[in-house]
Amino acid sequence: MSVTKKRRVVITGLGAVTPLGQRMGETWTGIIEGIQVAGEIKRFDASRFPSRYAYEVKDFVLDPELVTEREQSLLSDAARFGVQAAYEAASQAKILGEGADPFRKAVCLGVGMCSPELSWYEDVFLEQNWAHPSLARHLRFFPDQLGQTVARTIGAKGGVTTIHTACASSGQSLGEAFELVAYGDADLVLTGGADSMIHPFYLAGFSLLGALSKRNDAEASRPFDKDRDGFVLGEGAAMLVFEELEHALRRGVPILAEVCGYGITESAYRITDLHPEGVGPVEAMQMALADAGLSAAAVGYVNAHGTSTPLNDRIEALAVSKVFGEGRSAPRVSSTKSLTGHMISAAGAIELAVCVKALEYQVLPPSINVCTKDPECLVQLTPSTPTDARLDYALSNSVGFGGSNTALIVGRYQA
Repeated sequence: MSVTKKRRVVITGLGAVTPLGQRMGETWTGIIEGIQVAGEIKRFDASRFPSRYAYEVKDFVLDPELVTEREQSLLSDAARFGVQAAYEAASQAKILGEGADPFRKAVCLGVGMCSPELSWYEDVFLEQNWAHPSLARHLRFFPDQLGQTVARTIGAKGGVTTIHTACASSGQSLGEAFELVAYGDADLVLTGGADSMIHPFYLAGFSLLGALSKRNDAEASRPFDKDRDGFVLGEGAAMLVFEELEHALRRGVPILAEVCGYGITESAYRITDLHPEGVGPVEAMQMALADAGLSAAAVGYVNAHGTSTPLNDRIEALAVSKVFGEGRSAPRVSSTKSLTGHMISAAGAIELAVCVKALEYQVLPPSINVCTKDPECLVQLTPSTPTDARLDYALSNSVGFGGSNTALIVGRYQA
Protein backbone atom coordinates (compact mmCIF):
# COMPACT_ATOMS: atom_id res chain seq x y z
CA MET A 1 0.00 0.00 0.00
CA SER A 2 1.62 3.25 -1.08
CA VAL A 3 0.20 6.75 -1.15
CA THR A 4 1.32 9.96 -2.77
CA LYS A 5 0.13 12.20 0.06
CA LYS A 6 2.14 11.93 3.24
CA ARG A 7 0.42 10.58 6.29
CA ARG A 8 1.10 12.16 9.69
CA VAL A 9 3.63 10.26 11.79
CA VAL A 10 3.72 10.44 15.57
CA ILE A 11 5.92 9.02 18.30
CA THR A 12 4.22 6.75 20.83
CA GLY A 13 7.16 5.12 22.61
CA LEU A 14 10.68 5.91 23.83
CA GLY A 15 13.32 3.67 25.38
CA ALA A 16 16.98 4.10 26.21
CA VAL A 17 20.01 2.47 27.76
CA THR A 18 22.82 5.01 28.09
CA PRO A 19 25.74 5.81 30.39
CA LEU A 20 23.31 8.05 32.29
CA GLY A 21 20.78 5.32 33.05
CA GLN A 22 18.99 2.23 31.86
CA ARG A 23 15.64 3.88 31.18
CA MET A 24 14.73 6.93 29.11
CA GLY A 25 13.60 8.78 32.20
CA GLU A 26 16.93 8.24 33.93
CA THR A 27 18.79 9.45 30.85
CA TRP A 28 16.64 12.57 30.58
CA THR A 29 17.14 13.35 34.28
CA GLY A 30 20.90 12.96 33.87
CA ILE A 31 20.91 15.34 30.91
CA ILE A 32 18.81 17.99 32.61
CA GLU A 33 20.85 17.80 35.80
CA GLY A 34 24.12 17.85 33.87
CA ILE A 35 25.39 14.67 35.53
CA GLN A 36 28.93 13.92 34.40
CA VAL A 37 29.59 10.19 34.09
CA ALA A 38 32.73 9.99 31.96
CA GLY A 39 35.55 8.10 33.63
CA GLU A 40 38.53 5.86 33.13
CA ILE A 41 37.72 2.80 31.05
CA LYS A 42 37.06 -0.20 33.30
CA ARG A 43 36.18 -2.86 30.72
CA PHE A 44 39.78 -3.48 29.73
CA ASP A 45 43.23 -2.12 30.48
CA ALA A 46 43.41 1.13 28.52
CA SER A 47 46.46 2.49 30.34
CA ARG A 48 48.69 2.35 27.25
CA PHE A 49 46.25 4.19 24.97
CA PRO A 50 46.51 7.97 24.52
CA SER A 51 42.75 8.23 25.23
CA ARG A 52 41.69 6.36 28.36
CA TYR A 53 38.30 7.87 29.23
CA ALA A 54 34.85 6.83 28.02
CA TYR A 55 31.17 6.93 28.91
CA GLU A 56 30.45 3.32 29.85
CA VAL A 57 27.09 1.73 30.63
CA LYS A 58 27.62 0.35 34.11
CA ASP A 59 26.06 -2.66 35.84
CA PHE A 60 23.81 -3.56 32.93
CA VAL A 61 21.97 -6.88 32.98
CA LEU A 62 19.49 -7.69 30.22
CA ASP A 63 16.12 -8.73 31.62
CA PRO A 64 16.20 -12.55 31.23
CA GLU A 65 12.47 -12.60 30.49
CA LEU A 66 12.99 -10.72 27.21
CA VAL A 67 15.02 -13.35 25.39
CA THR A 68 15.88 -17.00 25.81
CA GLU A 69 19.28 -18.04 27.14
CA ARG A 70 20.20 -19.20 23.64
CA GLU A 71 19.18 -15.86 22.10
CA GLN A 72 21.12 -13.91 24.68
CA SER A 73 24.27 -15.88 23.86
CA LEU A 74 24.01 -14.60 20.27
CA LEU A 75 23.78 -10.93 21.24
CA SER A 76 26.64 -8.46 21.50
CA ASP A 77 26.71 -5.87 24.28
CA ALA A 78 25.21 -3.32 21.87
CA ALA A 79 22.42 -5.70 20.90
CA ARG A 80 21.59 -6.37 24.57
CA PHE A 81 21.30 -2.63 25.14
CA GLY A 82 19.08 -2.43 22.07
CA VAL A 83 16.72 -5.21 23.14
CA GLN A 84 16.22 -3.59 26.56
CA ALA A 85 15.57 -0.15 25.05
CA ALA A 86 13.22 -1.63 22.44
CA TYR A 87 11.19 -3.36 25.14
CA GLU A 88 10.83 -0.08 27.05
CA ALA A 89 9.68 1.79 23.93
CA ALA A 90 7.32 -1.01 22.87
CA SER A 91 5.84 -1.21 26.37
CA GLN A 92 5.13 2.52 26.46
CA ALA A 93 3.54 2.32 23.01
CA LYS A 94 1.56 -0.79 24.01
CA ILE A 95 2.54 -2.80 20.95
CA LEU A 96 3.61 -6.02 22.66
CA GLY A 97 0.17 -7.57 22.43
CA GLU A 98 -2.35 -7.86 19.61
CA GLY A 99 -2.73 -4.11 19.08
CA ALA A 100 -1.48 -3.96 15.48
CA ASP A 101 -1.38 -6.09 12.35
CA PRO A 102 2.04 -7.84 12.54
CA PHE A 103 2.52 -7.46 8.77
CA ARG A 104 2.06 -3.69 9.15
CA LYS A 105 4.72 -3.48 11.88
CA ALA A 106 8.38 -3.15 10.88
CA VAL A 107 11.81 -2.64 12.44
CA CYS A 108 14.42 -0.20 11.12
CA LEU A 109 17.64 0.18 13.12
CA GLY A 110 21.02 1.82 12.95
CA VAL A 111 23.54 -0.73 14.18
CA GLY A 112 27.29 -0.54 14.72
CA MET A 113 29.95 -2.93 13.55
CA CYS A 114 30.19 -4.72 16.92
CA SER A 115 33.49 -5.70 18.51
CA PRO A 116 35.29 -8.71 17.02
CA GLU A 117 36.35 -11.38 19.47
CA LEU A 118 39.78 -11.86 18.00
CA SER A 119 40.75 -14.46 20.59
CA TRP A 120 37.99 -16.72 19.28
CA TYR A 121 39.34 -16.54 15.74
CA GLU A 122 42.79 -17.32 17.09
CA ASP A 123 41.43 -20.36 18.90
CA VAL A 124 39.81 -21.64 15.73
CA PHE A 125 42.32 -20.73 13.04
CA LEU A 126 45.68 -20.92 14.79
CA GLU A 127 44.75 -24.15 16.51
CA GLN A 128 42.82 -25.42 13.46
CA ASN A 129 39.99 -26.24 15.84
CA TRP A 130 37.13 -26.47 13.37
CA ALA A 131 34.98 -28.22 15.95
CA HIS A 132 35.16 -25.25 18.33
CA PRO A 133 32.00 -25.42 20.46
CA SER A 134 31.19 -21.70 20.72
CA LEU A 135 29.84 -20.54 17.38
CA ALA A 136 27.80 -17.94 19.26
CA ARG A 137 30.94 -15.84 19.69
CA HIS A 138 31.08 -15.54 15.90
CA LEU A 139 27.38 -14.84 15.39
CA ARG A 140 27.45 -11.96 17.89
CA PHE A 141 29.42 -10.03 15.30
CA PHE A 142 26.48 -10.08 12.87
CA PRO A 143 24.64 -6.71 12.98
CA ASP A 144 21.30 -8.26 12.00
CA GLN A 145 20.95 -10.16 15.29
CA LEU A 146 19.49 -7.12 17.06
CA GLY A 147 16.83 -6.38 14.45
CA GLN A 148 15.70 -9.98 14.22
CA THR A 149 15.51 -10.31 18.01
CA VAL A 150 13.53 -7.07 18.34
CA ALA A 151 11.15 -8.16 15.58
CA ARG A 152 10.42 -11.38 17.48
CA THR A 153 10.00 -9.44 20.73
CA ILE A 154 7.31 -7.10 19.33
CA GLY A 155 5.84 -9.50 16.77
CA ALA A 156 6.84 -7.42 13.74
CA LYS A 157 6.52 -9.25 10.42
CA GLY A 158 6.64 -6.26 8.10
CA GLY A 159 10.38 -6.45 7.53
CA VAL A 160 13.66 -5.66 9.26
CA THR A 161 16.12 -3.07 7.93
CA THR A 162 19.63 -2.64 9.35
CA ILE A 163 21.54 0.52 8.45
CA HIS A 164 25.17 1.38 9.00
CA THR A 165 26.36 4.79 7.86
CA ALA A 166 28.80 5.32 10.73
CA CYS A 167 27.74 8.11 13.11
CA ALA A 168 24.65 8.87 10.99
CA SER A 169 23.34 5.29 11.22
CA SER A 170 20.42 5.78 13.58
CA GLY A 171 19.64 9.22 12.19
CA GLN A 172 19.14 7.56 8.83
CA SER A 173 17.19 4.67 10.35
CA LEU A 174 14.78 7.15 11.95
CA GLY A 175 14.34 8.94 8.64
CA GLU A 176 13.71 5.74 6.72
CA ALA A 177 11.23 4.62 9.37
CA PHE A 178 9.46 7.98 9.10
CA GLU A 179 9.07 7.53 5.36
CA LEU A 180 7.88 3.92 5.68
CA VAL A 181 4.98 5.16 7.78
CA ALA A 182 4.42 8.47 6.01
CA TYR A 183 4.05 6.85 2.60
CA GLY A 184 1.94 3.92 3.72
CA ASP A 185 4.34 0.98 3.64
CA ALA A 186 3.89 0.38 7.38
CA ASP A 187 1.57 1.59 10.11
CA LEU A 188 4.12 1.31 12.86
CA VAL A 189 7.93 1.03 12.94
CA LEU A 190 10.18 0.42 15.91
CA THR A 191 13.30 2.37 15.07
CA GLY A 192 16.49 3.65 16.67
CA GLY A 193 20.04 2.45 17.12
CA ALA A 194 22.53 0.64 19.32
CA ASP A 195 26.31 0.60 19.53
CA SER A 196 29.27 -0.20 21.76
CA MET A 197 32.75 0.58 20.46
CA ILE A 198 34.50 0.79 23.82
CA HIS A 199 36.92 -1.95 22.83
CA PRO A 200 40.69 -2.06 22.20
CA PHE A 201 40.12 -2.64 18.47
CA TYR A 202 38.14 0.57 18.01
CA LEU A 203 40.00 2.63 20.58
CA ALA A 204 43.14 1.94 18.57
CA GLY A 205 41.43 2.86 15.29
CA PHE A 206 39.99 6.14 16.51
CA SER A 207 43.32 6.99 18.15
CA LEU A 208 45.08 6.48 14.81
CA LEU A 209 42.53 8.81 13.21
CA GLY A 210 43.32 11.45 15.82
CA ALA A 211 39.60 11.77 16.54
CA LEU A 212 39.59 11.14 20.31
CA SER A 213 40.25 13.62 23.10
CA LYS A 214 43.52 13.12 24.95
CA ARG A 215 42.49 15.20 27.96
CA ASN A 216 41.59 12.10 29.99
CA ASP A 217 39.35 13.87 32.45
CA ALA A 218 35.62 13.97 33.15
CA GLU A 219 35.14 17.16 31.09
CA ALA A 220 37.03 16.00 28.00
CA SER A 221 33.91 16.07 25.80
CA ARG A 222 33.36 19.80 25.29
CA PRO A 223 31.47 20.54 22.08
CA PHE A 224 31.95 24.07 20.76
CA ASP A 225 34.53 24.96 23.43
CA LYS A 226 37.61 26.67 22.02
CA ASP A 227 39.92 24.11 23.69
CA ARG A 228 38.11 20.97 22.51
CA ASP A 229 40.44 18.30 21.15
CA GLY A 230 38.27 15.34 20.12
CA PHE A 231 35.35 13.17 21.08
CA VAL A 232 34.95 10.68 23.91
CA LEU A 233 33.43 7.28 23.19
CA GLY A 234 30.04 6.38 24.61
CA GLU A 235 27.77 3.37 24.20
CA GLY A 236 24.15 2.37 24.56
CA ALA A 237 20.88 2.31 22.66
CA ALA A 238 17.79 4.39 22.05
CA MET A 239 14.55 3.21 20.49
CA LEU A 240 11.41 5.02 19.35
CA VAL A 241 8.04 3.87 18.05
CA PHE A 242 6.90 5.78 14.96
CA GLU A 243 3.23 5.35 14.16
CA GLU A 244 0.65 6.65 11.71
CA LEU A 245 -1.50 9.20 13.52
CA GLU A 246 -4.94 7.65 12.92
CA HIS A 247 -3.57 4.23 13.84
CA ALA A 248 -2.33 5.61 17.17
CA LEU A 249 -5.62 7.43 17.83
CA ARG A 250 -7.61 4.26 17.21
CA ARG A 251 -5.45 2.43 19.72
CA GLY A 252 -5.86 5.21 22.27
CA VAL A 253 -2.19 5.49 23.17
CA PRO A 254 -0.56 8.74 24.35
CA ILE A 255 1.20 10.73 21.62
CA LEU A 256 4.60 12.08 22.66
CA ALA A 257 5.45 14.19 19.59
CA GLU A 258 5.05 14.35 15.83
CA VAL A 259 7.79 13.61 13.29
CA CYS A 260 7.56 16.45 10.81
CA GLY A 261 10.45 16.37 8.36
CA TYR A 262 13.52 14.47 7.22
CA GLY A 263 16.52 15.36 5.11
CA ILE A 264 19.41 13.16 4.02
CA THR A 265 22.46 14.03 1.92
CA GLU A 266 25.94 12.78 1.14
CA SER A 267 28.77 15.33 1.27
CA ALA A 268 30.95 13.27 -1.12
CA TYR A 269 33.99 15.15 0.12
CA ARG A 270 36.37 13.24 2.42
CA ILE A 271 36.18 10.21 4.68
CA THR A 272 36.45 12.03 8.01
CA ASP A 273 36.15 15.77 7.29
CA LEU A 274 33.14 17.92 6.56
CA HIS A 275 33.20 20.18 3.52
CA PRO A 276 34.64 23.53 4.70
CA GLU A 277 31.46 25.37 3.63
CA GLY A 278 29.15 22.92 5.40
CA VAL A 279 27.92 21.39 2.15
CA GLY A 280 25.83 18.36 3.06
CA PRO A 281 24.57 19.33 6.52
CA VAL A 282 23.18 22.60 5.14
CA GLU A 283 21.20 20.79 2.45
CA ALA A 284 20.00 18.10 4.87
CA MET A 285 18.58 20.72 7.25
CA GLN A 286 16.99 22.63 4.38
CA MET A 287 15.43 19.41 3.07
CA ALA A 288 14.00 18.63 6.52
CA LEU A 289 12.48 22.12 6.79
CA ALA A 290 10.97 21.83 3.32
CA ASP A 291 9.65 18.35 4.07
CA ALA A 292 8.01 19.68 7.23
CA GLY A 293 6.68 22.78 5.46
CA LEU A 294 8.34 25.01 8.05
CA SER A 295 10.36 28.19 7.99
CA ALA A 296 13.71 28.22 9.78
CA ALA A 297 12.22 30.59 12.36
CA ALA A 298 9.84 27.88 13.58
CA VAL A 299 12.63 25.74 15.06
CA GLY A 300 13.50 26.67 18.63
CA TYR A 301 16.17 24.11 19.46
CA VAL A 302 18.84 22.23 17.52
CA ASN A 303 20.51 19.17 18.98
CA ALA A 304 23.77 19.33 17.07
CA HIS A 305 25.91 16.38 16.11
CA GLY A 306 28.63 18.32 17.98
CA THR A 307 31.30 15.68 18.55
CA SER A 308 33.86 18.01 20.19
CA THR A 309 36.36 17.63 17.35
CA PRO A 310 38.03 20.93 16.37
CA LEU A 311 37.15 20.99 12.67
CA ASN A 312 33.74 19.35 12.55
CA ASP A 313 32.18 21.42 15.36
CA ARG A 314 33.24 24.63 13.63
CA ILE A 315 31.87 23.54 10.26
CA GLU A 316 28.60 22.20 11.68
CA ALA A 317 28.16 25.51 13.52
CA LEU A 318 28.73 27.30 10.22
CA ALA A 319 26.12 25.09 8.56
CA VAL A 320 23.57 25.78 11.31
CA SER A 321 24.18 29.51 11.06
CA LYS A 322 23.70 29.40 7.28
CA VAL A 323 20.31 27.75 7.68
CA PHE A 324 19.02 29.55 10.78
CA GLY A 325 21.00 32.80 10.99
CA GLU A 326 23.22 34.06 13.81
CA GLY A 327 21.15 36.56 15.80
CA ARG A 328 19.01 36.25 18.90
CA SER A 329 16.16 34.89 16.80
CA ALA A 330 18.27 31.84 15.85
CA PRO A 331 17.47 28.59 17.69
CA ARG A 332 19.47 27.63 20.74
CA VAL A 333 21.94 24.80 20.12
CA SER A 334 23.52 22.14 22.29
CA SER A 335 25.27 18.81 21.88
CA THR A 336 24.28 16.23 24.45
CA LYS A 337 27.39 14.20 23.62
CA SER A 338 28.99 16.14 26.47
CA LEU A 339 26.70 14.06 28.72
CA THR A 340 26.42 10.71 26.94
CA GLY A 341 29.66 10.55 25.00
CA HIS A 342 29.56 9.73 21.31
CA MET A 343 27.29 6.71 21.00
CA ILE A 344 28.24 6.34 17.31
CA SER A 345 25.46 4.35 15.57
CA ALA A 346 23.06 5.12 18.44
CA ALA A 347 23.84 8.86 18.54
CA GLY A 348 21.08 10.09 16.25
CA ALA A 349 18.41 8.07 18.05
CA ILE A 350 19.21 9.23 21.58
CA GLU A 351 19.54 12.80 20.38
CA LEU A 352 16.13 12.80 18.69
CA ALA A 353 14.69 11.26 21.86
CA VAL A 354 16.20 14.18 23.80
CA CYS A 355 14.45 16.56 21.39
CA VAL A 356 11.14 14.83 22.15
CA LYS A 357 11.69 15.26 25.89
CA ALA A 358 12.69 18.90 25.41
CA LEU A 359 9.37 19.51 23.64
CA GLU A 360 7.47 17.63 26.35
CA TYR A 361 9.00 19.56 29.23
CA GLN A 362 9.54 22.84 27.35
CA VAL A 363 13.13 23.07 28.46
CA LEU A 364 16.47 23.57 26.70
CA PRO A 365 19.03 20.85 27.50
CA PRO A 366 22.16 22.46 28.99
CA SER A 367 25.52 22.95 27.28
CA ILE A 368 28.05 21.62 29.76
CA ASN A 369 31.87 21.59 29.73
CA VAL A 370 31.96 24.83 27.73
CA CYS A 371 34.53 26.91 29.56
CA THR A 372 35.07 29.38 26.72
CA LYS A 373 32.90 29.19 23.64
CA ASP A 374 34.87 29.02 20.40
CA PRO A 375 34.28 32.41 18.72
CA GLU A 376 34.44 30.66 15.34
CA CYS A 377 31.40 28.52 16.23
CA LEU A 378 28.63 30.81 15.06
CA VAL A 379 25.71 29.39 17.04
CA GLN A 380 23.66 30.43 20.07
CA LEU A 381 24.47 27.76 22.67
CA THR A 382 22.00 26.83 25.38
CA PRO A 383 22.96 27.97 28.90
CA SER A 384 24.98 25.71 31.18
CA THR A 385 21.87 24.94 33.23
CA PRO A 386 18.44 23.78 31.98
CA THR A 387 16.32 26.71 30.83
CA ASP A 388 12.59 27.00 30.28
CA ALA A 389 11.68 27.91 26.71
CA ARG A 390 8.70 27.96 24.38
CA LEU A 391 9.47 25.14 21.95
CA ASP A 392 7.18 24.03 19.13
CA TYR A 393 9.78 22.33 16.93
CA ALA A 394 13.26 20.88 17.42
CA LEU A 395 15.80 19.56 14.92
CA SER A 396 18.45 16.87 15.37
CA ASN A 397 21.54 16.60 13.16
CA SER A 398 23.70 13.56 12.52
CA VAL A 399 26.93 13.49 10.53
CA GLY A 400 28.80 10.27 9.73
CA PHE A 401 32.32 9.39 8.65
CA GLY A 402 32.20 9.14 4.89
CA GLY A 403 29.92 12.14 4.52
CA SER A 404 26.40 10.94 5.42
CA ASN A 405 24.21 13.71 6.83
CA THR A 406 20.72 13.51 8.27
CA ALA A 407 18.38 16.05 9.83
CA LEU A 408 15.06 15.27 11.50
CA ILE A 409 12.45 17.66 12.84
CA VAL A 410 9.99 16.81 15.59
CA GLY A 411 7.17 18.99 16.82
CA ARG A 412 4.62 19.17 19.61
CA TYR A 413 1.60 17.15 18.60
CA GLN A 414 -1.41 19.24 17.68
CA ALA A 415 -4.69 17.54 16.82
